Amino acid sequence: MAQMFDDDRTYVLGDPELEFLGSKQKLCKWRYQKFGPAWIKIGRKVLYAGSDLNSWLASRRVDPNQQNDRPPIASSADHE
Repeated sequence: MAQMFDDDRTYVLGDPELEFLGSKQKLCKWRYQKFGPAWIKIGRKVLYAGSDLNSWLASRRVDPNQQNDRPPIASSADHE
């Protein structure tokens, strides 16, 4: 999988690259809910390590060709 973030960089909340994941409010909600990529908090400043962001994105990857345990998708004719 291609790296979306630079592994050697630390991203600060508010960096435009983080907007790819969502707004500041969304990231704040995720942190409150203990969801999303790992973060570092120093005082009031929130940081994200690029390697953590890439790892989290990789864990969210869905490959439909590898999901053999899912039931088949019902067609619209099945709902009539």
